[in-house]
Amino acid sequence: MARDAARRTDPGAIFPGVRSVVVVSMNYYPGEHHRECLQDPAAGYIANYALHEDYHPLITSKLTQLLQYIRSLTNGKVQGKIYVDTGPVSEKALAVMAGVGWMGKHSLLIGQDTGSWLLLGVLLLDAELDFDEPVRDQCGDCVACMKACPTQAILSPYVVDARRCISYLLGELKGAIPVEMRPLIGNRVFGCDDCQWACPYNKGTAVSTETSFVPRKELTFPRLIALMEMGAGDFKGFFYKNPVLRIKRGRFLRNVAVALGNSGDHWAVPALEKRLSDPDITIREHVEWAINRLLKAQ
Repeated sequence: MARDAARRTDPGAIFPGVRSVVVVSMNYYPGEHHRECLQDPAAGYIANYALHEDYHPLITSKLTQLLQYIRSLTNGKVQGKIYVDTGPVSEKALAVMAGVGWMGKHSLLIGQDTGSWLLLGVLLLDAELDFDEPVRDQCGDCVACMKACPTQAILSPYVVDARRCISYLLGELKGAIPVEMRPLIGNRVFGCDDCQWACPYNKGTAVSTETSFVPRKELTFPRLIALMEMGAGDFKGFFYKNPVLRIKRGRFLRNVAVALGNSGDHWAVPALEKRLSDPDITIREHVEWAINRLLKAQ
């Protein structure tokens, strides 16, 4: 983030000649049922946005069609560039300016009628378009998201310490998860939705109608012991075309080991012990931690 700070604030630095930014959003909300997974210590919670195929190709495809349509209207005179969580683009800041929603105190975009279960895409164009006005911040005095964060990662309104954010710890962080953070992770194995589950604007949100966002049943309540027993081939097959593939098997099993350590299930010890000889030192260290935690809980 620091490396591309200057470019992130200037779309012209990545697409010279840009005159307009089109921001699109898609609702990925799977429904309230998945929330119950957080109360099942034997299951691994996977964030709502990762319960189905990776959204990047889908939104990219739709934006490509939009760009082609725009070019057809202008006899190919308009040029554009597409970004979906790629490149030095501040999608949320641009979405706020475009009137898609406002920035919530959890730093996620909130739409008044759509809530925060939104995936964003950006299309940069070298043509000038009429623009929408930003919408006002409607969080008011509400701090539900801040109170709901398991690790108190939201230090103050709109300020999130990524080093404490479970989504960062389970997805972006390489190497060992800080020992003091592990008990707070619970049964989460990829991502965390707690601040969004708590947001009043997400109450009554319509379930996504996008067929590509229909949750895969095996990802909604996956058994932690079964996840820990997955080999390399099993991992790739289970998460085929899924965002979890991005962190690879080593990091994922590290996460699963932490969740098992928090499960209180002593029957998980044999499955964990099988990983004590894993060539990945990070997996071994987290497995040892999980076994010790479970044995102490007996």
